Amino acid sequence: MKKNIDNLLARYFGGNASKQDMQALDQWISASPENQVHFDQMTSLYAKLGGSESTELTINTAEAKKTFMVYIANEQRPVFNIKRKGFYKSWLFQAASIAVILALSISGWLFYNSDRNVTMASQITLKQRVLSDQTEIKLSKNSKITYSSNYGKKSRKIRLEGEASFNVGHKGSGILQVCADQTIIEDIGTVFSVSAYPDSQRISVNVREGKVHFFTQNNAGVILATNETGIFNKKTKEFRIVKPKTDSIAVQIKHVQFNAMVLREAMETISKDYGVSIRFDNEKIADRKITVNFDGENVSMILQIIAETLDLKVTKDTKGFLLSDNAKPANL
Repeated sequence: MKKNIDNLLARYFGGNASKQDMQALDQWISASPENQVHFDQMTSLYAKLGGSESTELTINTAEAKKTFMVYIANEQRPVFNIKRKGFYKSWLFQAASIAVILALSISGWLFYNSDRNVTMASQITLKQRVLSDQTEIKLSKNSKITYSSNYGKKSRKIRLEGEASFNVGHKGSGILQVCADQTIIEDIGTVFSVSAYPDSQRISVNVREGKVHFFTQNNAGVILATNETGIFNKKTKEFRIVKPKTDSIAVQIKHVQFNAMVLREAMETISKDYGVSIRFDNEKIADRKITVNFDGENVSMILQIIAETLDLKVTKDTKGFLLSDNAKPANL
């Protein structure tokens, strides 16, 4: 019996119900309150399938039900025998079926082409992705990027929280912009990395090839060239450029990342990987925390960036490197 009712409902909502089907449906609904509840639930379900929150299109199931009720009313009032147009005729339900299918198709098309946010996030492992414009992104740990589903069609904007490197492609429309907290990094044909963790007071951009424009909505910022690093102080709203020194130790490693790490531990890692001595003028400095990422930079550049980030001074001597408070001279 249930299978027959399901087939009957399918024909009704599909617009293929005959006059005999309508009579059978009327009898089934009138047979019990449960049947009436089931019919109402099915009607509500079809209504929900006909639209979405992102569009203004909805399936007028209520009108279809009203038509059905008109049919019932007409069938149960034979005394008056008033001639009316057959609302229950198959062509009306066929038209309603076509309207449902058309509305669903339009809803699907609008959803597919709507401007939605796409997110890629990493936690304990690095992630990589190539976007539609052939931009290669390497996302560091505990980081996230967000971009439009229409990325590359009209514009190329990426929002970054955390750290990532970008090897910029040029197949999309518009100029690539990376929005990191308050700042904007605009590509001028390059390979660069950005560090913008929420718990850090600095945002840094390191350029490996080409140039970038590093700025905010209220500050023209700086132009960074190959091997230069730009640092933005969130508190003072100021930009600085850190350039590599000529006496830099050229030893390089693949990747180093510090995420809210105590500076003492971070310097122990750098000392071991680069084979250099790093000392502190004041042990209180060593208790500060650092969140930053490096990918192949030399040790002098790394220490300069860390010093800028924590408002320190780095000095090179015969023993190695000394980190001191920027407010007072280093004791060599």
